[in-house]
Amino acid sequence: MVGPLLKGLKITFTHLFRPAFTVKYPYEKIEVHERWRGRHILRVDEEGREKCCYCGLCEAVCPANAIRIYGEEAPPEKSDVGKIAAIYEIDYRRCIFCGYCEEACPRGAIELTPDYELAEPERAKLLRTKETLLEKR
Repeated sequence: MVGPLLKGLKITFTHLFRPAFTVKYPYEKIEVHERWRGRHILRVDEEGREKCCYCGLCEAVCPANAIRIYGEEAPPEKSDVGKIAAIYEIDYRRCIFCGYCEEACPRGAIELTPDYELAEPERAKLLRTKETLLEKR
């Protein structure tokens, strides 16, 4: 009866003087691994033109069907291939952050950043449009 009590006290006292595993979020933030897959962004080239050529590979490869795109013809100042995605939406309510969309993109137009702060007060804001994916954070 005394043995288990002493064993429990030993475990308690060894953990009492160890550093904490937790951080005081949001005042302290953890460093995530460099390969962490978080918030999506759409990239542009050096001239400010969208890299997305509306090939549809990201939409086709998404296992959760979280990506929806529709394309249109584009003038040369907007795209170097003649097409852009008129509507590009990622539904974070469905996305599983697998990274298949990033791997499938032949032009490197979509990228998953290490940003992990994705919580929103309204469910409608979890549907990210092309405009929100293009803005820099």
